[in-house]
Amino acid sequence: MKLLKRSAFALLMVGAGTAFAIESDAVTSNEPEVCTKSCPSASVADGESTCPVSTALAKLPKMTFAVGDESLCCSEMAKAKAEELKEPVVFVVEDEKFNSEDKAFVALVAHTEKFVNDFATPHTCSISGNTTIAGETCGCSVKAGEIASKVKAAMSKVTMTYKVGEEECSCPTQAASLAKASGTAKKFVVAGEEETTCNMTARLNLARAKYKAAVLATSAEETETSETVTN
Repeated sequence: MKLLKRSAFALLMVGAGTAFAIESDAVTSNEPEVCTKSCPSASVADGESTCPVSTALAKLPKMTFAVGDESLCCSEMAKAKAEELKEPVVFVVEDEKFNSEDKAFVALVAHTEKFVNDFATPHTCSISGNTTIAGETCGCSVKAGEIASKVKAAMSKVTMTYKVGEEECSCPTQAASLAKASGTAKKFVVAGEEETTCNMTARLNLARAKYKAAVLATSAEETETSETVTN
């Protein structure tokens, strides 16, 4: 993951239109890591990656931009088009439209957290009896339970800690006290890597990191199952 520095709140568009927030200090980009390092069942054919993490990230809620009748995935293109047409930029998250970028970002965080929660929660169909968990449909309740346990375990390892100056802690109250005493801004740290002073960006980072962990856990299981069958 890359840490980008910017002076103003903006949006970084990555890949196929995936939006990610940038607050005043820093933000982690959505650029996929090297596929063979992060994906257990990754393969590359004709220059295109079939990395399950990249595929999964593309399914997360996104922010897009509407100018007049045009829908755009790039904030810079939207800004240029708005100046050309003398029209305002409308920020779109799922089916919701906002005139405020800040409000749109709050919605993006909420939608992402709900998406990740639903992804990790088993849903059993009352008619077929099949259970859907982590994007997979399973007819065996025992197997579904095993997948749910793996997903829960993987996501529980992704934590939020805090950093004030050079001091680190896992308690938000302690971090707030340290920040007040030192006059230094409190940073939210996700998985020991992604740092931000923005609470909303931290929530988005955390949801995305938990989602990635869940995807990696289920992808690893699929790889193990495939190898067992092959052998």
